[in-house]
Formats: sequence, C-alpha cells, structure tokens
Amino acid sequence: SLCGFLARLLASIIFMYPSQQDYRVNIFLRQKWNDPRLKLPNDWRGSDTLTVDPTMFKCLWKPDLFFANEKNANFHDVTQENILLFIFRDGDVLVSMRLSITLSCPLDLTLFPMDTQRCKMQLESCM
Repeated sequence: SLCGFLARLLASIIFMYPSQQDYRVNIFLRQKWNDPRLKLPNDWRGSDTLTVDPTMFKCLWKPDLFFANEKNANFHDVTQENILLFIFRDGDVLVSMRLSITLSCPLDLTLFPMDTQRCKMQLESCM
C-alpha cells in the first residue's frame, strides 16, 4: 500500500482583491510520500537519490491534494516545468513545484480601515 504523506508550502501573498473577495499567492508546494513500488533494488550500487525528469511526474501515483477555496491556479512552466522530482532508495518520493493560486477570502469590512482580516488556504485531500 502507498503510505505516509506530508505536504509543506512556502507562500508569498502577491495581491489582495477586496472587491472580489479573494487573494493571489505564489507558493512552493513540497509533497513527500512513500510508494514501495519505486523502492530501489537491494543490490543497487548507484546514488541513494534519483533526480527524475519532471515529465515523469504525470506517470506517478500522487496524493489527490487540492485547494478547497481555489478560484484559479497556474503551474509555472515558462522555460520548463517548475517541478523537482526525487525518488529515494526506500521508495520515498519528494516533489516540489511552483504554483500561482487565487483563493477565495470572505472579508468583513464593517470596521474598515481598523479591521483585521484572516484568509484561509484550505489544503485538502480525499485520502
């Protein structure tokens, strides 16, 4: 069975749009999981970590991670796909990708300009 899943992200807010009740962020999303089917053979003499071509990302099983409050999302792939993909000796898979996402953020502007707003980034999985 495929087991263990971890997701981390580093985000920077780019734009806040009060009239549209949303905000835009650029994030680096890192996901790590173990897929025993990708475990390297015991007699493997190469590196403990394989750097894999990003085009192979489409061929792998991956967690069904999504942003529940997403309005729009873009992968960055101007010169090439912004995906780093590593497979470790024990079958661990590490993926890092850059995304730009617009997320909904219901705002209460009753106390504006003396208000404080909190916007969620709802990262979920159906697993």
